Amino acid sequence: MELRQRTELRHLMAPALRQSLKVLTISSMDLKELIQEELLSNPCLEEGILEEELQPPLPPTNHLKGMVQDDLTDKIIARDVSLQEMLLRQLGMFANSDEELRIGHEIIGNIDENGYLKASLDEVASALSLPIDEIRKVLTLIQQFEPAGVGCQSISECLSIQLTKNNETDSLIFKIAETCLEDIAKKNYSLIARKLKEPLEKIEPLIKKILKLDPKPGRNYSAQVSLRIIPDITVKEKNEALEVIINNEHFPVINISNAYKQMLKKDNLDPAAREFIENKMRAAQELLRSMSKRTSTLRTVVEKLVGIQQDAIREDLSFLKPLTFAELAKELDIHETTVCRTVMNKYIDTPCGIVALKDLFSAKINDGNGQAVSVNYIKKSIKELIEREDKKHPLSDEEIAKLLLERFNLKAARRTVAKYRDEFKIPSTTFRRIR
Repeated sequence: MELRQRTELRHLMAPALRQSLKVLTISSMDLKELIQEELLSNPCLEEGILEEELQPPLPPTNHLKGMVQDDLTDKIIARDVSLQEMLLRQLGMFANSDEELRIGHEIIGNIDENGYLKASLDEVASALSLPIDEIRKVLTLIQQFEPAGVGCQSISECLSIQLTKNNETDSLIFKIAETCLEDIAKKNYSLIARKLKEPLEKIEPLIKKILKLDPKPGRNYSAQVSLRIIPDITVKEKNEALEVIINNEHFPVINISNAYKQMLKKDNLDPAAREFIENKMRAAQELLRSMSKRTSTLRTVVEKLVGIQQDAIREDLSFLKPLTFAELAKELDIHETTVCRTVMNKYIDTPCGIVALKDLFSAKINDGNGQAVSVNYIKKSIKELIEREDKKHPLSDEEIAKLLLERFNLKAARRTVAKYRDEFKIPSTTFRRIR
């Protein structure tokens, strides 16, 4: 009896938890789509109106509301969308626990620009002090993400993942992808046929399918794109303070249907109909709870974050204070992954422009006096040094590292300079030189 109770509890709670985590993680635009889908599929939900809309609004108020709506829905920004960002977005939607989220972050952090996992499972397990089976489970989840083949550790594994996603079932094509890639590259198709003891006319069509696959699935996910977004939060100056506004105005107002509430009160309701309505009612209530929790959690996290980073928000993001998810979580006495999910896929409209909410966090490096300095400040200093350099004699990464120490008292290794220079897509010394 006890075993059955526990099994039923897990069955009921898991979908509710997944719903809550998903709603917290997704962006405003995705949440708006989710609400519209639920309104179509769940008869226990109905679109309502705000209480203030029951009375005819004054023309100026109505006009102002229209202006706010237009302002919220017409934001276009150009920004770099990296492979890691795409993967973290999917991780936030499909991870079923904080532990999976933590493991997923570590795995994705070790995936290179081509989509390959560069750390071994043993190394990831060691870094997190977790059993390798737990790591393998989350890696399997990530390998189901887009782009197809991501998270692989070899070309053959990459292609095999893509073949599986393409619903290929012929074991021969998998064998060719796993054992004959070198011969495919050399176009030794006859040799492949002899090795596998299969006729050439059977081998060639399978090879053509393999050649259509992408051995570097991540390479198309590191480009600047224009995104139409709705800022999830707006920060405005008000009476010399920063006011945080959670932008929920564009969401449909949804209510639980009174008609279906009344139906459940009937004693003669068909049992099958009652079960259907109860399930839909439960899903509707959970969506409303999840949305309320999303708003309250977002406000709690953002108000604390804005309070810490107010100088940078007012002036320039290069003045961000060093701050990590873990440090903010400790300030709020919540779990680090709650902060991670809250800021994931969200944008904030600030006095200095629209930025991803996660960009208000900054790693730290110690300066020459041992004081913590924001990485953003170091990046800005590197960029300024390169902009002011003699283009006939551009600075090497090692020379930039020396100047950072001499002029700004900032300690940064040559490889660190190279890493940040690459982030700005600034070429090396050779390609910056003007003759």
